[in-house]
Amino acid sequence: MKKNLLLGLGASALVALTLTACGGTTAAPQDSTAPASGGTASSAPSPAKMYTNEELVGLVGQIKASDGSSPAVLSGEELVGQYDSLVNGFGKATIAPENCKDLRTLGVPQTIAGSTTAGTARAKVGDFISSVALTSGVEAAELQKSVDATKSQAEACRKMTFSAEGEAITTSTEKIEGVGGVPGTVALKTVMVMPDGKTGAIYTAHAVKDGVLISATASGTEAAAGGPEATGALMDQAAALIK
Repeated sequence: MKKNLLLGLGASALVALTLTACGGTTAAPQDSTAPASGGTASSAPSPAKMYTNEELVGLVGQIKASDGSSPAVLSGEELVGQYDSLVNGFGKATIAPENCKDLRTLGVPQTIAGSTTAGTARAKVGDFISSVALTSGVEAAELQKSVDATKSQAEACRKMTFSAEGEAITTSTEKIEGVGGVPGTVALKTVMVMPDGKTGAIYTAHAVKDGVLISATASGTEAAAGGPEATGALMDQAAALIK
């Protein structure tokens, strides 16, 4: 019974994991390129624009999947709600280490108080299910705190185990390079091994550009090639819309 539970959770994770809502490194590279006018230097750079929910929805609506299709746009609770079954399901298992229960390394969005978020619905194109989200509405420093927390937890939760009744799902997470071209991007690859030996890979990338947190994921089987490229393409496409 529990074995079936874990198998179902693992399968649902590989199919469902798409956007992350936290991550990235520093927003400084974007800020430093913006004021390069060479004229009179200003001691304080202009604050980054804070986008409304409607503005974020408008930006996300311009993002295309790799096959040229337009994924549905979700925001707020609808966006986070895509992960409810996953979070509730894994909540029935024993998770180790205990401080990894928020499932950041699996791409589950993390709420940032006072922020607004819009993103694409999960969409399967080719070998991957992918998604991208934009978060704004708070100071860039607050977005950066969330970014740093995700980076730190990826290191602390490098190896995880979800167990029940003697069966276990294991995950291993590592930092990867070359995912898209957005400065300051932090990208991760998490490999999940299910009780029956099947494996899957979840690629996540996060960066802050001009006060907007961009988060993207692509998930599929571990054998499928192109996960970093699929994730990076979404990051680059979203970044080009933030001006």
